[in-house]
Amino acid sequence: MGKIRVFRCKICRDPYIGEEPPSRCPFCGALGCYFIPAEEWNPSEYIFEMSDISKANLNAALELELSNTAFYLCAMNAAKTNGDEYGYAKFKALKKVENEHANAILKFLKINQPQLKPVPCSKNFEKNTQEGWDREDRAIKAYAKFAKEAPEIQLRQFFESLVEIETDHLELHAENLKK
Repeated sequence: MGKIRVFRCKICRDPYIGEEPPSRCPFCGALGCYFIPAEEWNPSEYIFEMSDISKANLNAALELELSNTAFYLCAMNAAKTNGDEYGYAKFKALKKVENEHANAILKFLKINQPQLKPVPCSKNFEKNTQEGWDREDRAIKAYAKFAKEAPEIQLRQFFESLVEIETDHLELHAENLKK
């Protein structure tokens, strides 16, 4: 048995307890390379003057993440109603990750989470998977643009990580659609 330690994710800032950092953040989905030992955590890295373009891009990202959270919540409930355990698990996991992204953005913006607005979905797994693919594709394109525009290294890293995570989601949907 190894020594249990505390690590922090540099993307969502959440702590993780284990012998080693995880290969993926169990909260936001970031790659394991974004974890550092908690004793090395420096909260002042997240205190910086934010450009107007980054504020606007974070607000746009927040809208995307909240909309995706609400969509996956609807898809999760549709799968549960249909007795589709795989669909339920998939959409529930995606809902959690998208909500964690929204929470990470809220930390940058220093605001509280607004009320989640319902988003419609289909009762059909394949249609919800296609809609999920479309949503992830839009997010990847937006976050790649936001990363290029961010003068702040922290936000550039944040948006680049979101591109990696959302690409994983896109590939999961593609596998389900056999694209």
